[in-house]
Amino acid sequence: MKRVLCFPMGLCLLLCNIVQADKLPEPKTDLPVITITSLSENVKLIIGMADDKAYLPRVQAVHTLGKNLPQDQIDAFYDFLFQKLEDQELPDLEFNGLKNELTWALIWQERVPKELAKHLDTMFRDKSYDVTWRDYCVQFFGKYYRYVGEADRKILKAGLEEALNEWQNRIAGTAGYMLWQMSDYPGFDKQAIMDRIVEVLNQPDCSNASKLPLLQACGEAGDKRALPQARELMKTSKDIMLRASAIAAVGYLGDATDIPCLENLSKQTDPRVQKPAQAALEKLQHKK
Repeated sequence: MKRVLCFPMGLCLLLCNIVQADKLPEPKTDLPVITITSLSENVKLIIGMADDKAYLPRVQAVHTLGKNLPQDQIDAFYDFLFQKLEDQELPDLEFNGLKNELTWALIWQERVPKELAKHLDTMFRDKSYDVTWRDYCVQFFGKYYRYVGEADRKILKAGLEEALNEWQNRIAGTAGYMLWQMSDYPGFDKQAIMDRIVEVLNQPDCSNASKLPLLQACGEAGDKRALPQARELMKTSKDIMLRASAIAAVGYLGDATDIPCLENLSKQTDPRVQKPAQAALEKLQHKK
């Protein structure tokens, strides 16, 4: 697709607003394509062609978009999604948050947006995009999957499988957790998915950011192969979020021998350690 728009130079939000996916209506594929000849002021504001470049008015404008957008507006939004962080003025989380909300607006369309899956895959695979946006694209692979046809599903699934190779950053963790959530879908091999998650988790250079959701997947799946690492991280990790994830995994996977350690952790003053330790302790005590 030709890129024609020019723009001025100038937790993570953590996961995309994935709960929205459960509310999505079934998209319609037989609606006529609407075309117009010029972009509205609202659209210009969203894509950065207005004088006001601030995040808040732009995201508010996204939230006013209808569910039957004309094709030239959709194309303008695609061009904006392809814009890179360094080519505009907003900071990382605001810029990618705006793109995140806009992608949800496209997914919510009554008519299936043409080429959205392909575009998300293209941006993910292009490592010149910032890691936050590429991580969001991987999250969309999982959440958009069940609303598209077979051709787009192949694109999204292949993207998730490729993303598992990026364990040096947080992308493999995102992909692994998405695949675990999708493991009951037709065409997905749950055992093969868990084997790959454990393999990535045990890579010597697997980042803490990826370990966190991978441990969560192993805990929820009941895969005890993650237990030795979870126990070690529970006791020694200086990364509080990773330690909390390891504690939670021990709660799912551990046994009575883990209770003394969890009892000590449950008395810590930091609630980020205390609360998951208390929850894990309760799980293990109920196993007796």
